[in-house]
Amino acid sequence: MKRFKEPLKTLLILLLTASAVFLAWKGSLFSAFFPAKAPVVSPSPEVQEHSYTAAALPYAAAVRGPGGLCCGVQYDEDTMASLYESVSAILSEALGSAEAPEPISRFTWQDRLKEESLYLDYGFDLPISALAAWVGVEAPWAGSRTGSAYLLDDNGSGSIRLSFRGGDGSFFQCPTAASWATLRERLEEYRPNGALFAFELPVLDDCEPYVLVLEQLPELSLVSASAETGAAGAFAELFGINLGSQSRYTEADGALVYPGDSGVLRLSTDGSVSYSPAEGVLAAASPADQIEETRKLLETVHGAYAGEERLRLRSVEAGEAGQLSLSFVYTLGGVRVDVAGGPAAAAVWKDGQLTELTLRPRSYRQGEAFTDLLPEKQAAAAAGSLCLGAAAELILPDMGEERIAPVWIVTLHGRKQWTQED
Repeated sequence: MKRFKEPLKTLLILLLTASAVFLAWKGSLFSAFFPAKAPVVSPSPEVQEHSYTAAALPYAAAVRGPGGLCCGVQYDEDTMASLYESVSAILSEALGSAEAPEPISRFTWQDRLKEESLYLDYGFDLPISALAAWVGVEAPWAGSRTGSAYLLDDNGSGSIRLSFRGGDGSFFQCPTAASWATLRERLEEYRPNGALFAFELPVLDDCEPYVLVLEQLPELSLVSASAETGAAGAFAELFGINLGSQSRYTEADGALVYPGDSGVLRLSTDGSVSYSPAEGVLAAASPADQIEETRKLLETVHGAYAGEERLRLRSVEAGEAGQLSLSFVYTLGGVRVDVAGGPAAAAVWKDGQLTELTLRPRSYRQGEAFTDLLPEKQAAAAAGSLCLGAAAELILPDMGEERIAPVWIVTLHGRKQWTQED
């Protein structure tokens, strides 16, 4: 009997050893020696297949009907999305068929804003070529021009005239081959709601003239906010970074750093997550493709922890040597969330390569109704009285607390000057 026990012992030891090795392999024990193979993140060949419409959603819009009656759309992402879906094909045709732009005066621009038209305001300067790409066309006439707001109206012969506000505050017009009758038919379903531009109201003479002032604000609410940890895992999964790797280390500022074949992942002490791709991992040729590729990556990570908020493009800044800097904000019900410490997300591209992608993972949910807020006309008047040429903007200030209430802030040329809480 004894001669059978020793072989059985040996067999049992071998089985247990094999089992332990298998479990270690499935886990992260060997990750320092056999790191996870990074996925081939090569978005460039797929860029032309993207749908760009999500990035093209305006911040504010105005539909002018007969007699100059106006329907303003702002702080309402569902209505804005519906409007944009209805007119995007016509906007595409107008941008794609537009001829070389000619300058117009601000008085001409204001006169046209009061006539039958569609006004789309993106809230920041962006390359017109990017806007054209988002709606599926090319606009060689645009060159390196930027624009922040666009107006489509009748040129007097049945075609759409495209006017826009350039990045330096000047105004331009382009004849197009798009049909005004087709656009007018789409706009007829929008009923006037009393909205006007600040320059149309004498009491707001001191304000930024092209702020759209609504007669009545939409229903607002208190918001619950929370920091989220799911972003780190989502980044790691997307880019093949092994969070169990023994090669991780801690920097002097307390940030945890995870190197990988596809780049480096950093988890900062303030909760932000950043990714620096290895050379050649993420490439996109044009600014439109770089913007859309960034948005797609952020949406993928955001989906791991998203509440009711959305990520929206907020600024596009071109620098020297082919550099492009992008920033994104969270919005909730069309109201921008102002996260303390910086934008919700940011990206830097250099020479067609993504060099840095940063995200501040926060999640938001609507709460009970909130009514303790100045009407928009009074807020706009207060902004003008405090600072000539200023605008009043409704935001949700996220200072790291669990509850957020909407407030008015005063901005001048997009920079914050004062808040309702000051």
